[in-house]
Amino acid sequence: MKKQNTIARVLLLLLPFLSAFMYGCERDDVVSYENNQLTLVGRYGGQGTYLNSFIMKIGSTDYSFLAAGNNGLQIFDVTNKSQPVPVVGYNITGFVEETYSCKFGNTPYVFIAGGSGGVSVLDMSDMNAAVLDTLLSVQGDYFNTVFADTSAKILYAGGNGKTMYLFDISNLPNVTKISQYQTFSIINKITVKNSIAYVVQDQGIDIVTVSNPQSPSRLSQGMSDHYAYDIAITGNIAAIANDNNGVLILDISNPSSPVQMSFLNTDDVAIAVAVDGNTVYVAEDDSGVEAFNISNPSNPSYIADYVTSGNAVGITQYSGYVFVSDNSDYLILQYP
Repeated sequence: MKKQNTIARVLLLLLPFLSAFMYGCERDDVVSYENNQLTLVGRYGGQGTYLNSFIMKIGSTDYSFLAAGNNGLQIFDVTNKSQPVPVVGYNITGFVEETYSCKFGNTPYVFIAGGSGGVSVLDMSDMNAAVLDTLLSVQGDYFNTVFADTSAKILYAGGNGKTMYLFDISNLPNVTKISQYQTFSIINKITVKNSIAYVVQDQGIDIVTVSNPQSPSRLSQGMSDHYAYDIAITGNIAAIANDNNGVLILDISNPSSPVQMSFLNTDDVAIAVAVDGNTVYVAEDDSGVEAFNISNPSNPSYIADYVTSGNAVGITQYSGYVFVSDNSDYLILQYP
């Protein structure tokens, strides 16, 4: 790792083997680094491709809604974090890239970005008998991301067509289009906070005011000179997965003029990010997961890592746990 010199790295790699001879076997579910560690709490090894997940409590159960590509939507009971249990799977039109779940009244919904299959809206009142309320399709577009603003009752979706669509979901199952916004590149992620949409794209980000949803308008753009894949926001700080550049840390207290605070110097490409307070978790493809402390966003510090067996492409934080989509594995980690 770039945090040590070569000699120290070699000694660190040899240490577990020397310890095993002297003191017996170490646990194989923990990866340590400088006495810091992310611990493997639970794992589910499945079939197909796991891309990312969204966790929501319904009743007394924590459900994970997992985007599984050609395998559609896979739903897990993750109430017991040490033993994720598959509940049910649904075939979804298209290639499931991302899920977003929320409640309207007492009804839980899942919104699904299904690539060329459009956006599916599922009523999950009965987990084992979901109802497809709506299928939103735009000819020729491919949807990578969805986000539901529960307060404004607006659904956002976007993808390869370089267009962010806004839909009125105040009267589900009826959905009507409100407007659309033209971006400058392929959209990988959309998140909305305080009527500001952060649109993460192949060539950077758009920061857009949606206070008037009929007429979204750009506040600022750019701030990235490489692929931007994902964003997570904590307070007035945004962490953006920025491919080979690591993770860009922005001060977004003034969305019209965001300020670059620092970069998290990751070991590998930064594909996805999650935040928990002052901790940023980064999914880094075949290098696994790293955690950083951004309590001082101008001078962030490395905390710990976990080396996954496959390619970490999705990461979600929920209730003190980190859920990692590692292609064919679904991992639940915790720090400390």
